[in-house]
Amino acid sequence: MRKLIFSLLIMIFVCSSTVYANNVDTFGIGSKATSMGGAFSAYADDPFAVYYNPAGLTQIKNMTVSAGTALMDPNLKAKDYTVEQNHTVIMGPADFEDESDLLVVPHIGYAMPINSKLSMGVALYAPFGLHLKWDDTNDPVANPGAYNSYESWYTRTVITPALAYKLNDKLSLGLGVSIGKSEAGTYINSYSLYKKGITASIEGDMSDDINYSWNAGVMYNLTDQVTMGLTYRSRADTEFEGDFKLTNLSDAEKATLAQAGITKYSYKAELDDVDHPEQVQVGIKYSPTEKINIEADLVWTRWSIVEDQTVVITDPDAAIKNLLHVEPGAVTADKFSRNWEDTRQVKVGFEYIINDMFTARCGYFYDPSPIPDDTFDIVWADADKKTYSVGLGVNHGRWTVDGSFQYTVTEMDRSVGGESTNLNKSYGEESDNIAVSAAAEGKIYGYSMTVSYDF
Repeated sequence: MRKLIFSLLIMIFVCSSTVYANNVDTFGIGSKATSMGGAFSAYADDPFAVYYNPAGLTQIKNMTVSAGTALMDPNLKAKDYTVEQNHTVIMGPADFEDESDLLVVPHIGYAMPINSKLSMGVALYAPFGLHLKWDDTNDPVANPGAYNSYESWYTRTVITPALAYKLNDKLSLGLGVSIGKSEAGTYINSYSLYKKGITASIEGDMSDDINYSWNAGVMYNLTDQVTMGLTYRSRADTEFEGDFKLTNLSDAEKATLAQAGITKYSYKAELDDVDHPEQVQVGIKYSPTEKINIEADLVWTRWSIVEDQTVVITDPDAAIKNLLHVEPGAVTADKFSRNWEDTRQVKVGFEYIINDMFTARCGYFYDPSPIPDDTFDIVWADADKKTYSVGLGVNHGRWTVDGSFQYTVTEMDRSVGGESTNLNKSYGEESDNIAVSAAAEGKIYGYSMTVSYDF
């Protein structure tokens, strides 16, 4: 049995490079918490307390291993995407959809008591992430949005060891350190090259090999029926490095670029000013009977730390600067204003213990977008969202299987009518009087299963 469990541990760690969460925040870690809408900071009684509230680890009475996977299927649509110059339509209107791969999000956790007061846990999960692909990438008539982005990603995967200490029957404290790896990138078609008859793509692929953050939690049993939880997750500083490339060039296009002095198609680059934000999650759990648990949480995220997103070429030459319209002496290939706003998520979860074998759960959370209209673009195609979830837990001896289903939908169509500077600059300079208008909607279907074994 132990060989089977540890083989599963190794397999998931090997597969961790495919970990992608959804959009710019997680939709849940562990099927039990996911089915309750992520309202779990005052519950946190499984190994994924490492994320939700490490103080909750003191509730675990035996060595426990949990492992599972979430599958996320995004369905996003852009409608009436139109590019105007001086009030004259130059591209569109066009409708196009995402063709994103099914996003696979493994999670694994281990927890055990050390003594009557002290407990430990460790978990692997993805606290933030996004990976989007759009169709018709090489057809500007079908998808003019490809000049802003046709594929983008931003992910962080962490492993978090944590300790929890039970001060008394009412109060527990917890602390964890997250060691993470992050990746980011985008693929776009170049409109400035397109106007010169060159259908090239610009690709930026970067990673931050290691970064750190920490989680701290408090859990307090106010009464036998009411428990309060508070969790702080710190900011993680990143230093992304990678490559900036011109790709998909024909021999004829290479010859055209050579006439402009461009014979080098790959450059070293850095991505500045994109750190992972800090969060505070506070929740209260009410258990009116032994069979019912109800929890409500509020999550504040400091997205305002993301003010700009800047790609810097560290080994530029004069030809590439001229191509990218970079001022003499500068090395910035592109700078996008973000000016993101802090958000407050509201989460609610409900659990009913049917009998010793079956437990039913449901949840809801409201997730406002941090992205204002004037910096909205396809790289970060986000909107205000509502997520509904249901789940079922099955207990059989030492085994527990938890499953969940999520349905996420945008609250309303996300619309811009020329105010997005990031979309507009994809087709020219500010003096060119470009205005991009579009509407977007999205749905995400999520399926999750977690298997736990209690030794």
